[in-house]
Amino acid sequence: MVATVASVVNTALELIASQAQITALNDGSPAANAATVIYAPVVQLLLRELDPDFARFTATLALSAAPLPPPPWTYEYLYPANCLRLRQVRPAAGSYDVNDPKPIRSNVAFDTISAVATKVILTNQVNALAVYTTSDVLEAQWDAVFAEAVSRRLANPLAMALSGRPDFADKVLEQAARVASTVEATDDSSITVPEGN
Repeated sequence: MVATVASVVNTALELIASQAQITALNDGSPAANAATVIYAPVVQLLLRELDPDFARFTATLALSAAPLPPPPWTYEYLYPANCLRLRQVRPAAGSYDVNDPKPIRSNVAFDTISAVATKVILTNQVNALAVYTTSDVLEAQWDAVFAEAVSRRLANPLAMALSGRPDFADKVLEQAARVASTVEATDDSSITVPEGN
């Protein structure tokens, strides 16, 4: 079954033995109102924490407008707006041996650009690509285990918001941690090498 926002929240509601179900986050019900506040932060937290393969994205980095990056770095790139967590910086396709990829050093920092504190990536790699966990994934792209992990992580705050049951919320949170470790084990079984795209 393809996950939707409603199906993920409704699974969380079932886990806390709630009689409520939602049709959408904006349907006006107490359950939807509570879920609206926590849904996006919980999803982003788990994407960042678990780095699932379906959220892996590779993009060319854009140079910042800063005059000179701080030493020992040669290049300063803008941190992608949809990047939840930088996984690695790598050279452009075709400029490395895919059978012997070498790690590229990088650092995430803040720099003042045009009087604005701006998140940047510092590296010595020219024409750098970033491999990162993106926030631009839809529920339909999630695998079943990640959808279950989100539902279980949502269940904890929903149990508190809808029924005020901290004892039950703690049990649900423990279950969520176990499901999250399953997601990590699933993704860790694959070996990642730089792609040629």
